[in-house]
Amino acid sequence: MKKTTVLVPLLTLALAAGACGNSNSDKNKNSTGTTAKQSGAFTVPTTSCPPDATTKLAAGEPIKIGLSLPQSGPLAAFDAIRVGMKVAFDKQNAAGGVDGHQLQLVAKDDAYEPARSVVNVTEMIDKDKIFASVGQIGTPNVAASQKKHEDTCTPQLNVNTGFPAWGDPAHHPWTTGGILAYNTEATIWAEYIAKQKPDAKVALLIFNNDFGKAYQKVFTAEAAKKKLKIVATQLHEGTAPNIDNEVAALLAAKPDYVLGGTTSTFCSKLMAGLAKGNYTGKTIISSTCASAAAFFKPIDPAGDGVQVLTSVDDVSDPALADDPDVKAFKADVAKYGAGANANDTNVAAGWIQGLTAIEIFKNAANSHDGLTRASAMNAAWSLDFDAPLLFGPVKLDGTKDAYGVESLEFVKYSAAKHAMERTGEKFDRQGKTGVYTP
Repeated sequence: MKKTTVLVPLLTLALAAGACGNSNSDKNKNSTGTTAKQSGAFTVPTTSCPPDATTKLAAGEPIKIGLSLPQSGPLAAFDAIRVGMKVAFDKQNAAGGVDGHQLQLVAKDDAYEPARSVVNVTEMIDKDKIFASVGQIGTPNVAASQKKHEDTCTPQLNVNTGFPAWGDPAHHPWTTGGILAYNTEATIWAEYIAKQKPDAKVALLIFNNDFGKAYQKVFTAEAAKKKLKIVATQLHEGTAPNIDNEVAALLAAKPDYVLGGTTSTFCSKLMAGLAKGNYTGKTIISSTCASAAAFFKPIDPAGDGVQVLTSVDDVSDPALADDPDVKAFKADVAKYGAGANANDTNVAAGWIQGLTAIEIFKNAANSHDGLTRASAMNAAWSLDFDAPLLFGPVKLDGTKDAYGVESLEFVKYSAAKHAMERTGEKFDRQGKTGVYTP
């Protein structure tokens, strides 16, 4: 099938592009001994980079990895991602690290405030001398700190935001996305609803920032094509103590479907509010709220039957207790997690991202250039990694397909099991999202 190009000008990012130049890469052996695909079709520009961006990491020098994320505030549940990432890094360090380099995680709290993200990233790059950042959380946070990464040629890898602009290697080659792209997710929402209930009435709860508006913009356009009727749209602020008024307005519109273009505790508040209002329609919430343990179980049974489009197994599902990937994850958490919740899919997401970062660093270390920041970025843009717990491999091609997580399925929460159940509604978008065009 012909690959499509993303043409979603969701906002104008007032961010400087990276500098110019080239570096080389080749086919390398990955951690499993198979051939990792590094065709060299895309290489990051380096001619205006500082010299250390293309300097091989000294023997025995640690790979310092930065992570700015909310450890406090309404999105603090996502600190579990840091925990899972450290589990993966600690296990790799016990096995000797990557090419003799120990992985050192430098994490700082930004409370989901973009200004604090900039301070954190600046300090991590200038003072802590990080090699790369991995898994940074928040669309506005990544946008605010992207320029610092670009100016210093520091990889901003696998960011935990699906904003479409993170798939823009031509203009922002030092940033790669790490989760399902929101434009892909919103498009599938519209396709699915139109199939289940033609002419459905839909109400939207939207986080009032670029993250939430990405969902809103794409779904609104796709709903018009599918003849779905949007009967209410409510925006909420990230500092809101509650969303009671917004939920009341959604209920008053009597929708067939409510969509949650929001995240973290606001997903929980939406589901609890709908249940309290005796809502009998269907609800779909953001993929960022896929953790049954973090966002559903605390409000049982309010989330019963709520659907999420996701790319990862629910590690709390009893039906997956004997799954090899789930067993491997839980064994790692038991050994290296210092009491972490092995049933939290947010911890699993961090573990997956840690393993993916390790794969990138290994491929870079095996390249002609050795382990440099530029070779790590090239390895990220040519990644083909079958990560455990995911429904399909993470594949990136910086020339044709800039989005790595595209094997998807709807899951549905079961309050009786306190876990997500797979529905069989699968969507293969591998290689089909294309490359972002501003």
